[in-house]
Amino acid sequence: MSTLDYHSEAVKQGIERLKLLGKYSELLMQNYYGAELDEAQAGARVVNQLLEANIVWRPDEESGLKLTGPVREMIVHLIADEQRRKVNAEVGEFLLNIRLLVGKINDAEHKGNYQHSTYLQAQLSQEVDDLNSRIATGIDSLWNRLHTDFAFVSTVQEKIHENEKAHSEVLRWLDGLQLIDFKELIAFAGSNGGLRHVLVRQLQGQVSVHFSSLREVQKRLNELMARFRQQQARNLLVRGMLQFFQQKPNFQPSDYAQRSHVVDLVNQAAALLPSASIALDRHQDKHAMQQLLVQLPARHQPRADLPSAAQPLAWQEDETILAKRRALHEDVVSFYLSVLDQQQSQSALAYLADAQLHWDPEIWLYQVIAEYQGLASSDKAAFRLQYDEQVAGVFNQVLLIADVQLQLLSEGVGA
Repeated sequence: MSTLDYHSEAVKQGIERLKLLGKYSELLMQNYYGAELDEAQAGARVVNQLLEANIVWRPDEESGLKLTGPVREMIVHLIADEQRRKVNAEVGEFLLNIRLLVGKINDAEHKGNYQHSTYLQAQLSQEVDDLNSRIATGIDSLWNRLHTDFAFVSTVQEKIHENEKAHSEVLRWLDGLQLIDFKELIAFAGSNGGLRHVLVRQLQGQVSVHFSSLREVQKRLNELMARFRQQQARNLLVRGMLQFFQQKPNFQPSDYAQRSHVVDLVNQAAALLPSASIALDRHQDKHAMQQLLVQLPARHQPRADLPSAAQPLAWQEDETILAKRRALHEDVVSFYLSVLDQQQSQSALAYLADAQLHWDPEIWLYQVIAEYQGLASSDKAAFRLQYDEQVAGVFNQVLLIADVQLQLLSEGVGA
């Protein structure tokens, strides 16, 4: 008597999918040999059943339905199709087959054998579909294991080992996908539109999707690994406590809250100083606060000598500053009058040196420019102020004013 539980969901699902394989075997074999599955003829219900059963899959929205990797491998082994048998195929082998097929296609087209070229292009498309199917199947397998947190193993240590194996598998796929050089594929395709569609447009979009999926899987694996490590640490702690209690069955933990002396192992932190402030809203403490304020030492204030003399001193300082400003203004006006008298341009710094004025050169130039900007429009038209500028440095293109030239305009004077 058979011990198989025919009422389990796994058995029911397996029987239904095997029935689907037998019912639509003709459509599946036609698709295996390159014929596109006609979705309109098959019907939406049949297509949905095949998709849900993981018998066919759709690489992208624009592509038709393709056989999944496990179904294709099963057919390969059933009919002993050695040309399509893949034993641990990697991306490097895929690229080698691509190069061979592209060379054969170009050779066939060069000889004018377009029928054989079409057949080889179908094989090339099949190679691309095989690779995408293998990668998609591998990613789906990883997701199935991740969604259950590797529930097919029992201990946390085994889950960590499975996580490391899955992470290594993701790295192998990522390294393999990085071998695909689309510049090389573009050169292979050349001006052939069919090859460019298969090797560049279609494959590039699928590889991009695979990269994104593998990165998400890698992120999820890292999160699970961190969670497993935490569980492992907790398990070690619990096992250590159990082992301790087994060795010392009469051990009873004391009430640490009632201890007056804290052991040095625990008492590592410095004591906290709670902040305190006067509660002004507690009227019952008014007398106590008055007593505290009385006991505070008096504040020693520096003695102010002659407080009435502070105002004349400040007034004297203001008068000195105003006198210097007036003197600077008069000297700048004298510079402008000198230009009027001599009827020729003159340097501001040269005048400062000739007149033996003791102003700072920077302040002198600033006052000359400010005086020019403050002239009325009619008076400003009589002069032209030219700036002698220099670059601040090799790596600093800021222009610094080194000197100014004040020139008298004859038309301005005539006006």
